[in-house]
Amino acid sequence: MEWLNYHHLLYFWVVAKEGTVAAASEKLMLAQPTISGQIRELENALGQKLFRRRGRYLALTDAGRMVYRYADGIFALGRELIDTMKGRPAGSP
Repeated sequence: MEWLNYHHLLYFWVVAKEGTVAAASEKLMLAQPTISGQIRELENALGQKLFRRRGRYLALTDAGRMVYRYADGIFALGRELIDTMKGRPAGSP
């Protein structure tokens, strides 16, 4: 059985949202090489490149856009689960 590492997916998702590994590393409070390495692990597990360089920024590949949509849904469901279990309306801060 193949397993998805959700930390890898989270790091990918934050980099995709922030546009750079540097910005994501600040948000996640992790070293840039840690994030880059985890994204490489995710790319290896999926057999696809998820980003391409555009100057200082990273742009999603077609595969990256697909993975981002899935990640966005996964993390939205996670937030909804936490809200439900804590008796909060969905989407509350």
